[in-house]
Parts: sequence; C-alpha cells; structure tokens
Amino acid sequence: MNQVKLSEVAAAGADVVSAAFDAGATWSGALPTQVLIAPWGEVQSRSGTFVVDEDAVRRTIEAFSAHGTDVPIDYEHQSLGGAFSSPTGQAPAAGWIKRLFAVPPSSAEAIHEVPDATAGADSRPATAGLWAEVQWTPPAAEQLRNGQYRYLSPVALIRRSDRRLVGLHSVALTNKPAIIAIRPIVHREPPRSDVRDGLRSALGCDAALDDDAVMLAATERIAALTMQIDARRAADRVAAALAAGKLVPAQRDWAASLALRDPAAFEEWMAVAPVVVAPQRTRPPALASTASEQSVRRRAEQEYRDAGPLLVSLCSQEAYVADALREAGLAARPS
Repeated sequence: MNQVKLSEVAAAGADVVSAAFDAGATWSGALPTQVLIAPWGEVQSRSGTFVVDEDAVRRTIEAFSAHGTDVPIDYEHQSLGGAFSSPTGQAPAAGWIKRLFAVPPSSAEAIHEVPDATAGADSRPATAGLWAEVQWTPPAAEQLRNGQYRYLSPVALIRRSDRRLVGLHSVALTNKPAIIAIRPIVHREPPRSDVRDGLRSALGCDAALDDDAVMLAATERIAALTMQIDARRAADRVAAALAAGKLVPAQRDWAASLALRDPAAFEEWMAVAPVVVAPQRTRPPALASTASEQSVRRRAEQEYRDAGPLLVSLCSQEAYVADALREAGLAARPS
C-alpha cells in the first residue's frame, strides 16, 4: 500500500463524497456570480486551520476596500509565482472579485432557497461565510460549464497570533482545493440512487435522510476525522519534544496548543530549542520501544473503531495502525 498521510486520506474522502454527488454532467445553467470564499467558523485546511468570524470578515473586507482594486481569480495559484508559475510565466485571470461580503450564521439560517451554485446567479447565498461577487472571463466560464474546473482555493492572509483571516492575496480555480469539504462552484445533476444509497450506508445514515442531510453528515464526519488526526499528530510532536529533553512538564499545555494550532511553527521551535532536561531512560531500550509501540498501536486501533464506517470505507485498520506507527518512528510489526 502506498504511504499516504492520513490527513490526505481524510481530504480525499471529501473529494470522493463530493464527486459522488456531482460527477458526470456539464452545467447548462447560469454560472454563479456570488461564490463562497471560506465558510464560517474554524476552517479545516491542508495548510492548517484558520478562523472566519465577524472580526475576520470585517478586517478582510476593510483590507479589500482599502486596496482599491479587484482581487484576481487565477488558475492553480499562478499569481504566486515560483513553484506555481506557468511555463510561460504568465498568470491569466479566470475572473475578478468585485466585492466581498459576509453571510453570518444568523442570516444563513433564515434563507431557505437552494444555494446559488445550484439555482444560478440570482439566488441568495445560503451558507454562512465570506462571499464574493465575481466576474468570470469567457475562457473560465467555458471551463466551468464543461466541468474542467470545479473549485475555488483562496490564498488567505492569516494573522499568526490567533489564526484569523485578515485578507486575501488571490483566489485560484483548481481541482484540488486546500479547504477540506469546500463546496464546488457549480453543482451538477442529482446523484444516481445506487451512489446515494452506498454513501448513506458508509455513513450509517437513515434511508429517509435527503441528499443535503447526507452531505452534511459526510462533511461533519470528515472534519471529525481530520481533527482526530491533527490531535494525534500534535500529541506525538509534544511527546517527541519531551523525550528529547526540550520541554519540561509544566510547558506541556503550551506545547500541545501550539502543535495543534500551527504545526509548522512548532517544528521551527523544536529545531532550535535547547535541551533543558537531560533525557533519561527508565527502562531498557528494547522494553521502552515495545511499550511505546504497544501504546501507539492501541491508540490507533481505538481511533479507527471510534471513527465509524466512513474511515472503514477509506482504508483498513491495518493500514491505519501502520501509518500511526510510521509517524511515531516505529516500524510496523504484525499484531
């Protein structure tokens, strides 16, 4: 089995769920002129979590207004340059953000129309978050209608102190968005009954639930799996720092918070932190390794059992445990 990080497996699960509901048809309706940039709340992303709330949207909208120009929608983040550059070095626009606006949860709950990505350009957004009014270029509009591109991925400017969104550099058309379970720009034909039934079964949903409720259940399950994985990795990072003598027990809560909130910052700290406590062994090396492996194995097996049918549909328990052992620096052995 290929070695794939569990967060990527969880994110792939979001793509699978979304594809099950949206594959196989071109879009014949009007393209939306209002699109969701980031959902409300703590946003789960492959690049780390960030927060979208009243303060975040206010600051982001103020920054947009102060800059005085439209924000570009490019292809595959080509505006960033460097590794994202196109072979020609150009970064053509797929569209332009003309205005940003907020839809707080209280407003979204009061709206009962179908979301604008399904109904067309004129319906009101029914999902809480930061939204944008956009103008598509003709080539991008054609690609969206043909299903060549389906998602938006913002280049978010995040305040390091509290992980709040404070601005937008650009937004990209892409087929691999960083935000987990982000809604597609346009939805397509209703799913086949066998696809619906298979997804309901994998999630353990009641057969009477409608498609929207099933999608919500899938999104919540994937977000919960991602949070479990992030928490386990944060705990492993803190354990490694303690074992290396770079943390004292009194710093554990601080370290756990940083490792969960900003893994990259924790790794930067770990790389330069001095040894403050001499590492000591309390048992022979072989015994310590065995105990550590057993602990990681038991914890991973329990996580797998607690996660439910969706994780079972994505990977086997053996693969999940083997991944946990690899991340802990332990060779996987037969149970």
